[in-house]
Amino acid sequence: MPVFPKKVLFVGDGNQNGYIYMRSQSIKSLVDSIDVIDTNRYINPQKPLSYRLAYRFQLAPLLRNLNNTIIEKINSKSYDLVWFEKPIFIFEKTLRYINAKKGINTVSLNPDNPFGPRNDGCWGLYLENIHLYDHHIVMRRSNYRDLKRIGIKKVHFVPLCYEKSLHFKEKNFNEDQKEFDVTFIGTPYDNRINFIGLLSKKIEANIHVYSTEWKKFKKKLGNKRNITISGAIYQSNYRNAINKSRIMLGFITRSNVDEISFRSFEITACGSFLLSERTLFQQKFFKENKEAAYFNGVEECANKINYYLNNPLERIAIESAGHKRVQDLNLTNDSIMKRALSKIF
Repeated sequence: MPVFPKKVLFVGDGNQNGYIYMRSQSIKSLVDSIDVIDTNRYINPQKPLSYRLAYRFQLAPLLRNLNNTIIEKINSKSYDLVWFEKPIFIFEKTLRYINAKKGINTVSLNPDNPFGPRNDGCWGLYLENIHLYDHHIVMRRSNYRDLKRIGIKKVHFVPLCYEKSLHFKEKNFNEDQKEFDVTFIGTPYDNRINFIGLLSKKIEANIHVYSTEWKKFKKKLGNKRNITISGAIYQSNYRNAINKSRIMLGFITRSNVDEISFRSFEITACGSFLLSERTLFQQKFFKENKEAAYFNGVEECANKINYYLNNPLERIAIESAGHKRVQDLNLTNDSIMKRALSKIF
């Protein structure tokens, strides 16, 4: 029987569309009490200039209120765990103050990659203080090795997951209700813009892309008749777009040394057909041509799209098997948070 903390202080981005917020809700269901400090209240993404300065340079005056609030909370109540999500705004003195208190564990869960080749520009303060956290939870196998290499002892790997309250197959939804041929939801990292542009020339099918960032690159894609770019979608709109798509494209963020994506679990949990970039790690979760389909490069992707659109019975069989597989894996947000807390306590 796992032992969980009783009183938790959770520090992270409170955007209700994100996994950080969802993790806070999962932890809330497992512990006696949780207090949440929403970092967005102190470093507000809606104020682009100050947020960019805080994000890029971690300027102390912009971070002081957040850190003071954390210390005030620590002084006002007895906690046995302070859970930090992507703690790029946390001062050394804040962590040392918490560590000086008896009986408080600190944990850093970092879903991004401070050791990867992508220049995110936000990791200075985090890397300076990395040894001051009692536990590190990572969702990328390379980060487990990175942290061990620099002498971090308590590193816990947990896999990516999906949120069962959001990502599910709509009842009574069938193939006839699918409106979109091919859909991609996500950021234009790596070479995705060029990839989609080339792909559109090799298939007749329509490609729907959902992301705020992609709108900036409409001119680069040119006037492609079979590409439709729309803004970001969340919650039930996100699920509906997946449900309504015959094929969902999945990309792996190679510049972040990723081996799999949240999307892989979300797409299959929604009961849609996953066509993803191929990785050996992902194939351990979803068998190729049985529970998902994979590609290396534009040519193979186009061939797979054309084949599976023309062979709907095979596609439906694979998407059904993928849906069953993700349920058998039980990689829900709740189960992963339970696993993480079990590792710490």
